[in-house]
Amino acid sequence: MKLDTSKYKLTIYTEKTCVGCVEFKTLLQENAIPFQEKNITKDPTKSTGPSVDNRWEYIDITREYEGEVMLTPLITVEHADGNVTHHSAGYDFDEAQEGLEVLKQYFI
Repeated sequence: MKLDTSKYKLTIYTEKTCVGCVEFKTLLQENAIPFQEKNITKDPTKSTGPSVDNRWEYIDITREYEGEVMLTPLITVEHADGNVTHHSAGYDFDEAQEGLEVLKQYFI
């Protein structure tokens, strides 16, 4: 299994306390699938920084899907043509292995 990196860029929105996030990241790493992680865990001691910015990005994505629950890990696939596809835990997949199955359409 290999992500077609000439056509797709993979980003995953995660939370520190999300067991599914850890399992999914581990599965991607074990299969040498490149991805960028954006942690959205809110740090109560900071009002700015990467996790805050990532959290706002995540919120903006979830607003696009009115009425649908978007959970972490949230997979974002950016296509070379500029289109973006999202796959959410709890909606598109429940287990880490199922998340990997969802990604197979982007593999060579």
